[in-house]
Amino acid sequence: MNDDKNMMKQELTQCDECCSKDLKCVPEKGETWCLECGLVHKDQLIEANDNGAALFGEGAHYQAVRNDKDINRRLGGTGPKMRYDSRSVKDKKKYYFLEKIDRSTVRNPHPFAQRVKNNIESLYGRHALHILDFLVEMSCRPLTGEQEVIRQKQGKAMSKSLGMPKQSICRKKKGIKGSSDEQNAVIIAAAIVELAGDLGIMPKFDRRATMEQAGIVPKQIMSARISILRHWKARVTMGWAAMPPRKNANDKREDAIVQALEHTFEMLGDHHNQEDYERVLYETEARIALLKEGTGEALTINIEERMLVSVCAYASLTTFGLQSGAADLIADVFGLTSSGIRSRYEALVANSASGDFQDNGAFDMSQTCQELLNESHKQNALIAKFRLGRLCGKRSFLSES
Repeated sequence: MNDDKNMMKQELTQCDECCSKDLKCVPEKGETWCLECGLVHKDQLIEANDNGAALFGEGAHYQAVRNDKDINRRLGGTGPKMRYDSRSVKDKKKYYFLEKIDRSTVRNPHPFAQRVKNNIESLYGRHALHILDFLVEMSCRPLTGEQEVIRQKQGKAMSKSLGMPKQSICRKKKGIKGSSDEQNAVIIAAAIVELAGDLGIMPKFDRRATMEQAGIVPKQIMSARISILRHWKARVTMGWAAMPPRKNANDKREDAIVQALEHTFEMLGDHHNQEDYERVLYETEARIALLKEGTGEALTINIEERMLVSVCAYASLTTFGLQSGAADLIADVFGLTSSGIRSRYEALVANSASGDFQDNGAFDMSQTCQELLNESHKQNALIAKFRLGRLCGKRSFLSES
């Protein structure tokens, strides 16, 4: 216990320079950052009775050396000392402050890449950052010296494609690029995550929350995606990178249906109590499973994914007498028309009743689909994936209803 107390006495609670308590600990670097003034403090979690003076501070006998892949590029210069003599500066307080920052840590010549990584972690999670770190490096860091020499020898089109995507994105005309560095970082982060979702590197994320939070629009994300993908393909052509295997048509359809289900039930959670919400949820899942969606034998493969989910949800609401105004609400989610949803629903019900459409009873309105769903259908991969997403908290529908 005493040892723990001695250790706690050495923990940093406020900035040495501005006394701000708005600090961020970066354990992997052994540093604590002041988010107010930018000063970087070396972590000093040592025992009170050890020889700390020889390890830390102005009179330190030993200095930590960081050995990593960027050591030669990240050493930086000596900052103010290279330009000024301390005896000739007018604002000595500012000079010593800048000198202190200069001594506190090595420099990162590509801070924008770290900003993009921070946005991916905060918006999509640390797991997403681990997966997409290589894409951020590819998009926000220049080629190596050897690669740059090779790039200069290429034709105009290839040379342009091999240029750093970050530069291209941040120099677009107004309305395509962001209004600030932070907004540009969010645009690139969202573009990388969307591109990864389309290529099957990771699941798809809904862009709407990101756009609303950052004040960006779809054309900005799409422009950034094009630049990043073009650069990636150019690297593949040069043999400097490899593309992941592309998703097949069934996988893409499955992802689209899962995403449409999430959007639909996020909306329904705001308009129905928990009991009705759960009944409609499981009834809609049952219809999707009966239609064999998520497999190569899907019975409604010719119906667009959003329309299919909309019709299934509307049919489930109708089953429980909750259809009043439902078509309008569902249509607003996807930008469809309520009349289009109702007409497609009526056509499927009629075709099912006449026998023209073999739907395994998905649109037989004389009974609930949960009664028809057998154990094999309950193992439907698409439905299992959707349920897993909800259990993992990707969309906390019920907690918000």
